[in-house]
Amino acid sequence: MLERFAKVEGLGNDFLLLDRRDASPAVLDALVARLRAAAPALCDRRLGVGGDGILVVGPPRTAEAAATMIVVNHDGSRPEMCGNGLRCVALAVAGAVHQLVIDTDAGPKPCAVREFSPGTCPSGQVAIDMGPPDLLGPRRVGGRAFAAVSMGNPHAIAFVRDEDPEALARGDGPAIERDPQFPGRTNVEFARLEADSSITLWVWERGCGITSACGTGACATLAAAIAEGLAPHARDVIVRLPGGPLVLRQDRAGGSITMTGPARVAFFGEVEIPAASPAA
Repeated sequence: MLERFAKVEGLGNDFLLLDRRDASPAVLDALVARLRAAAPALCDRRLGVGGDGILVVGPPRTAEAAATMIVVNHDGSRPEMCGNGLRCVALAVAGAVHQLVIDTDAGPKPCAVREFSPGTCPSGQVAIDMGPPDLLGPRRVGGRAFAAVSMGNPHAIAFVRDEDPEALARGDGPAIERDPQFPGRTNVEFARLEADSSITLWVWERGCGITSACGTGACATLAAAIAEGLAPHARDVIVRLPGGPLVLRQDRAGGSITMTGPARVAFFGEVEIPAASPAA
């Protein structure tokens, strides 16, 4: 069956976005099952469309929301949240409305689309209230200290000084993701505080591997940095990812983190999605 999609990206974190706000719950569930089975092929960068994952936009679950975001990673797993994906969904749904709420598997998230550039392939800056972090305490993996933080999905963050965050994420990320201390697997972040108070961050993303950007990972890293006295409250902090910078802010201890960054529609297309097997 052919499905129309938009290819969207935020800081190079790219997705196939399917807008099915018209779907019934049963139809939506069946579509997500098909997409989970087909995701490795669809997201293959040589043989498929290519992407870090798939975003399904469904009807809202709560009265105040405009839509629901469902995320499928390129390995077919279903994470609770995706910050870069949420910016793309907000951009796609907003239209003339620049403030809206999007339901996610981690709860409703208020969004604001700014600097909107309309056209066939719109773009803009999107600010999201990502909610408060849940500081889960320290973990020790492979002789290294990590801060465990949830932003609706799990993260393990390590701060380094003289080491290369990219090399660590690529080399150690796969094993840490699946360490027994993280029964549901975890996203893995290696962060370095820079002289200008920005944070350089590389992320090994659960179900995806190395990614250009990770919005929830950036927020979890800021929360860990503030908890360890490495970053301040009530001030914008720039987190520099391979795909570019995000601007983050937490105004008070235990409060919500606001994330601001770009989102863009790259192109539109149609793709064949096979029926899910009975075991899917």
